[in-house]
Amino acid sequence: MLFLRRRKLLRQPLASPVTAQGLHRSLALPRGRSVTLAEGRVRIDGGRDARALAARLAWELPDEVRVELYDERIVIAGEPSSEHDAVVERLAEQLAPFAESRGWAARRAPTVLMPHGPAYVRSDLVFVRAGSSWPGEVLLGSDLALAVEVAAAPDPSDDRGLKRVFYALAGVSCYLLFDLALEQVTLFDIPCDGDYQQDVTVPLGKPLQLPDGPLLQTAIPD
Repeated sequence: MLFLRRRKLLRQPLASPVTAQGLHRSLALPRGRSVTLAEGRVRIDGGRDARALAARLAWELPDEVRVELYDERIVIAGEPSSEHDAVVERLAEQLAPFAESRGWAARRAPTVLMPHGPAYVRSDLVFVRAGSSWPGEVLLGSDLALAVEVAAAPDPSDDRGLKRVFYALAGVSCYLLFDLALEQVTLFDIPCDGDYQQDVTVPLGKPLQLPDGPLLQTAIPD
């Protein structure tokens, strides 16, 4: 791990708000690490030291910049937009009474771990079952009753694919994808064999029935 101590991983300060494009220009990674800008996010081949490199990146970058690890692949998103954050806040408020009735605890932007293997993501919003042995901001996916992501430009594709598969493999019971780019909301349910076996999609603005729960209002106020 000596290469991590030799120099900073940023060759210049980042402008605010931090974008994936700005981060891509500023990174100064150890030799032999490939980095690309694809689908609105920075993607790094971390190799066998990916976990250590991801930890160093998370330490040096602002907390709003989310570093995620998928085995040897590191994925970094820029700061979310104000519209994105407003939708997450509204969903948290709307789901709060239902979660409290179930004894679930809400967490904003936690780190969610795969129960087995070197992988983790940063979620927009999750609800943790009562009795979880991980009560802080680092959580096991298998302790989550619901994970929520708001997919918005410029980087919605990972929430539709990469994160959906991660949540299913990690044992998250349900995954709610609020897709602003496609103007639709999808609830994924029943994780099995590396994906969800059931999903229901409604247009943005139409109510969505939650399993054993209330109708979720998906309209976004102007």
